[in-house]
Amino acid sequence: MIEFLNKNFRSIDNKDKFFFVILTIFPLSLVIGNTIINLIFFSAIISFFINFNDASKYFKNEIIIIFFFFFLTLIINVFFSIDPINSLPRVLKILVVLIFIIEIMRLFNKYDFSLLENIFKIWTLIFFIILIDVFFELYFGFNTIGFKSTLPTRVASFFGDELVVGAFIHGFALFTISYLAFKKTNNLILISVILLIIIGSFLIGERSNFIKLIISIFLFSVLALKIKNQYKLSAMFLIIILLGASLSFNEKMKYRYYYELESLFKKDGIEKYFKSSQYGAHQNTAFNIFKDYPLFGVGIKNFRFESNKEKYFNKEYEHANVRSSTHPHQTHLEFLSETGLFGYCSFLFLILYTLVKSINTFIKNRNIFQLSAIIYIFSIMIPLLPSGSFLSTFNSAIIWINFAIMVSFNKKLKV
Repeated sequence: MIEFLNKNFRSIDNKDKFFFVILTIFPLSLVIGNTIINLIFFSAIISFFINFNDASKYFKNEIIIIFFFFFLTLIINVFFSIDPINSLPRVLKILVVLIFIIEIMRLFNKYDFSLLENIFKIWTLIFFIILIDVFFELYFGFNTIGFKSTLPTRVASFFGDELVVGAFIHGFALFTISYLAFKKTNNLILISVILLIIIGSFLIGERSNFIKLIISIFLFSVLALKIKNQYKLSAMFLIIILLGASLSFNEKMKYRYYYELESLFKKDGIEKYFKSSQYGAHQNTAFNIFKDYPLFGVGIKNFRFESNKEKYFNKEYEHANVRSSTHPHQTHLEFLSETGLFGYCSFLFLILYTLVKSINTFIKNRNIFQLSAIIYIFSIMIPLLPSGSFLSTFNSAIIWINFAIMVSFNKKLKV
């Protein structure tokens, strides 16, 4: 960090320095808490107005235009919300996110990658600190500063009561692997790091994030890593052996992964599993809310109120009594239940259009950092898999930083 400040700080324009440093320590803000995350988004607004002449050029960028129309659909949605006062603050945050994305695009287009790579260097350092802390907690039962998970089958790390370290690992793992590959790290070391990330994610206990991570690393390895196939196959066998050994020595993990997943392959296993799961109760409720409010939904941040109504009680679901939650724990159902087809189609168009544009750019430029973000955005859009709220402060911060990196490397897009 000190080396970065000493060697590179002088080459950054004075009006960019603060936001540049803030962006460099962005993953750290996720550890500290929502207040710091919100301050970072606020700093983007300040930077935006300081650099308004340059930043305003991005209003003509096609992805920014589509994003703005997505924001407008959510504003319109507020007028049909069952509680507009509750919806409006979170919708207005989307405008802040838009400014945040513009500022990252501006910086990434303004400065050479020789300077920008320092951002990923610091992100990699922060990521390793978190990963080491995860293994520390797995071994000792508490993390390096004494935090302990509230659930025996889950790891908390520095996040305390919030069981979100799996989402953090998933959100920044590929950037770490990309940086190591970019620096031409020895293949044995690179494979070892990937193994540690996979094992760590598995033992954290967040199954959905683990599945997304496995898919992400597989796609990244196939598309970007120049490692001999025999090494990749050896790594795959080693992963299977290590995961199997982890289950053998940990009965709680065995129940969380093996016994519950085994039940899926029995007769009517998927249906029974879904109906016996809290996520199943949440998602069934979300789908029924969507059926009741198909065009505009109940409004952003209103699932928590509507889902509590007695009419959504379904005795077929084991956890019907806890069907009400802050969100449906599934991205697609979150948008369908809270914004209806009107908001969902706008959201889906934004994501799919941006993915296609970014994939086309990657094919031409082969930028592995852009590929990391592309794969992450793709993975969070996989249907059916449970997820955190797309619009909560923590999750949206990880999602939109990946989205911003993805579009910032679209050099072919006109500005």
